[in-house]
Amino acid sequence: MTDPTPVTPELLHELVLLASRSPSPHNTQPWSPRVVDGGIEVAIVPSRTLPAGDPTFRDVIMSLGAWIESVSIGAAEVGYAIDVEVLPALSQLDSLPVRGPADADRPVFRVTLTPTSPDAASAAGAAQLPDAAFAPGTFSSDDVRERRVYRGALVGRPDVFSNLDSLQLPPWLSVRSLDDRAMRQLSTLGIAFTASRATIANELLHWLRLDPRHPRYGLDGMTDEMLVMPRPLARIAAPFTRTARLRDPVVALAGPVARFLEGLGRDAPLPTGVPDEPGAPTHHVLVANSRAAGIDDILSITEAMDSRIGVTEPHALEAGRVLQRLWLHAHRQGVAISPHSELIDSPAAHGALRKRLGLSRSDVALSVFSAGVAQARQVPRSPRLTDSSTQ
Repeated sequence: MTDPTPVTPELLHELVLLASRSPSPHNTQPWSPRVVDGGIEVAIVPSRTLPAGDPTFRDVIMSLGAWIESVSIGAAEVGYAIDVEVLPALSQLDSLPVRGPADADRPVFRVTLTPTSPDAASAAGAAQLPDAAFAPGTFSSDDVRERRVYRGALVGRPDVFSNLDSLQLPPWLSVRSLDDRAMRQLSTLGIAFTASRATIANELLHWLRLDPRHPRYGLDGMTDEMLVMPRPLARIAAPFTRTARLRDPVVALAGPVARFLEGLGRDAPLPTGVPDEPGAPTHHVLVANSRAAGIDDILSITEAMDSRIGVTEPHALEAGRVLQRLWLHAHRQGVAISPHSELIDSPAAHGALRKRLGLSRSDVALSVFSAGVAQARQVPRSPRLTDSSTQ
């Protein structure tokens, strides 16, 4: 039996580098990891959260869950499982300032590595979170690095999410399907909501990087390539994302127009009985049942249902781990993902989504995404802070 690789600072830094490829809202990368005492502590960077667009911290916490899952996959490859200690600060995110750096004295979780046997080393290191159970040896570090998001044309592969038994989802999580016509209508409604709220629109514009001359173009945010914007259009739009005297009038003008379109969309019924067109992308919703999530030794049903997210923060963290595995599952089969958080952010779109899926009061939609084969020769790679030596 070979001994596992020793837990060295170098190994932990390699795992942190791998986890930096995890998805996050607007590619904000809100995590601030620190290698301490043979483990990794992670705090949240307030200036990398979305106070307007993500006031419940749902997307931030789920991105942290994806970060944990990436560490777990990398650790399993060198003979370790991971142990995740959720710290009190994860449930006290409302006390974070709106701006500023991470507070190293207030980490939200701590990850440590535990040696496993060679047989167990292939298991992806389920953390000490509610009902964590994942398929052994399904994904690799290369999958984490190569996974792509694509917001252009996708050709659907309905078989990809037809059977998820191998992923062993926790019993309180499920993946529901949404028809293409409804998805398009709800997405339009969600986009109108974003454009009609100046604070959310300005927040989104702050994270756009539409010109390679932007000082943070290769570090974070959403580039023109990620958004599949034609280069001439991106160059014309770029100044409006960076200069307040140009941006503010556009946002002010867009607000009433978007509110008008939102009103039309809110009153329009969703199409029924219309089959998806051949080749249409598939659309999926990760749904948590707060009642089922509450039946364990960690929290009560009431605590789960009273949370601002709809499930408690540790459960949202685990849901982020599951979401990362779903997206890696798609990547393994040559399928790209396009996230659509606007469907959950918009109250009108969210309500129509719940009705369309027949969700109960205890069901919580945590993530909406489209899946399909990207119609592009090369899917762009999103930038990361760790891609550059100047951070």
